[in-house]
Amino acid sequence: MSLRTSLLPVVDTLRALTGPSVLDIRTAQLTIRTRTWSGGYIGEGTATDSDLVLPKQYKVTNLTSKEIASSGGRFEDGAIRFGPVTPDFGTGGYTPAMLKPTVTTDDTQIIYLLTGQVAGEYALAQLQTTKPFSYVLFLNRKRTTP
Repeated sequence: MSLRTSLLPVVDTLRALTGPSVLDIRTAQLTIRTRTWSGGYIGEGTATDSDLVLPKQYKVTNLTSKEIASSGGRFEDGAIRFGPVTPDFGTGGYTPAMLKPTVTTDDTQIIYLLTGQVAGEYALAQLQTTKPFSYVLFLNRKRTTP
């Protein structure tokens, strides 16, 4: 086991201190919803949802107008940064595949639902996995969200 993987549980424990059971300073919670439609295409038939609910311990910040302008169109008005999220360490954390599920059929969609101050439906614009102790999700607000 490397030093990095040995430290990931410690990092995750420290991040959990901001959650509702200790400091209670994080107001948003992210649910990654995989929605599958019975009709073969999105919007046709009956929807079945499978949710991955991340704990209410991760930071949410609005992207600045400078970050949005310099993104080359990747980020839109109302975009947010979610994280840092702890990478998988066996007994906790998340893999890139969990945070960015792959869609291989026409009947499946991925919806990022936020509750709290910035509640609404979002779409993943970018998943940053380059740092050793954290992943960051950049989410664009969907137009269907008020």
